[in-house]
Amino acid sequence: MKLFLFFILSIQTFACQVPVFRYALERWQADSFRLQLITTGEAPPELTGIPDHLNLEFEILDLEKLSPNQKFAVVGLEKITEVPSFLLHPPESWEDAEPLVFQGTEASLKNILDSPLRQRIKNDLLEGESTVWVLVEGSDEAANEATFQQLEETLKIAQSQITIPEGVIQADQVGKVGDDISLDDVLRSTIPLKISFKIERVKRHDPAEQAFLRILTANRRIPPAEPLVVPIFGRGRTPGPLLGSSITPDTILTACEYLCGACSCQVKSGNPGYDLLFQANWQEKLQSGLVVIDKQLPTVLPSLNDETPPQLSEPNLHDTYHLSPTPILIATLIILSLIIGSVLLLKKSS
Repeated sequence: MKLFLFFILSIQTFACQVPVFRYALERWQADSFRLQLITTGEAPPELTGIPDHLNLEFEILDLEKLSPNQKFAVVGLEKITEVPSFLLHPPESWEDAEPLVFQGTEASLKNILDSPLRQRIKNDLLEGESTVWVLVEGSDEAANEATFQQLEETLKIAQSQITIPEGVIQADQVGKVGDDISLDDVLRSTIPLKISFKIERVKRHDPAEQAFLRILTANRRIPPAEPLVVPIFGRGRTPGPLLGSSITPDTILTACEYLCGACSCQVKSGNPGYDLLFQANWQEKLQSGLVVIDKQLPTVLPSLNDETPPQLSEPNLHDTYHLSPTPILIATLIILSLIIGSVLLLKKSS
């Protein structure tokens, strides 16, 4: 039994060698926001045009058609002071899922859905940047510059010291490295894999970024003079904002080491952070020609949206990269057989 426990614990120590930032980019779907247009009567057409490739669900609520009970069930409706208005509900995975209220105008809708900063971040990530560090400038110019200098200098050190974990396999090398590989270690795109960091600066009062800044900070009240530092990776995921006055080289380096280290927990909900709202066709940019079967998540993990665990679908065998049984799997079966046989013999002898 001790041998069995040791073997199980040994297996659990194996980590996927793909860095966290790249694993998140290639395999973690962004959680969806929900945008509600609150109206009385027919909704204006200019407020209903929602583009594709957004992690967003959209619905129209006509107050004239809702019963008192239905109105009571709309979270955040008490915050609405005029119609039309928008209620933006963060994903349920956020710790604070309070909806954000926006004016019901075409300009406001455009501001919610996308912005220049988000497009730059998306392009940075798809060009292979490990993490984009957003510096949200406050009213204190000296503090802005001091925070930028510290961030820039520390990221240069991180970029020179951190290396890609060993064992990562390029997508076009799968058939050349043997059958005993783990698909968890295989990249799924041809985007360059590198340790590289980008800083994007934005003014706190930039009119084009007001909606995104509210989402970025999870609607927290931030001292207006303080600059903020927000790392973003994957498909627009962040651990959250840091006050410029609170960060140190050690905190920056620790964050970089975690995001660039081997992905020890492949389940997204097991990692810190929350998803932001991005308009991006991530999957199109990430196609590598390699189609694999992901690990099926254990059903003991509760669904965030349903009380019952999700049903596991059958894989399409025609769209799957096949691997023969690995030595680790064979060894596992042999050891388990020996252990079970030993237990049965002991029971019979007793």
